[in-house]
Amino acid sequence: MKQNIHCLSWNEEKISTNKKLKLVEKAESKLIQIGYTLVTRSTYWMVYDLVGGRQIFETPEELYKYSYRKKYKHDQLKFSHI
Repeated sequence: MKQNIHCLSWNEEKISTNKKLKLVEKAESKLIQIGYTLVTRSTYWMVYDLVGGRQIFETPEELYKYSYRKKYKHDQLKFSHI
């Protein structure tokens, strides 16, 4: 059952916030490894790729999924040339 963020206790909200911050940190690490730029705003994240394309994400989960897929594809291309 999905919880509503407004119904969380202070401790649960703190844990949720920490998890989201860790996802953003992991995503940033993956994006830096492949040369992408992450710009953080108060309510969203923008990712600029190597050719100037831009993606906008409103949740840390979406940002992490994107960074994971891009890092995976980058690694696959790197190993296919070896």
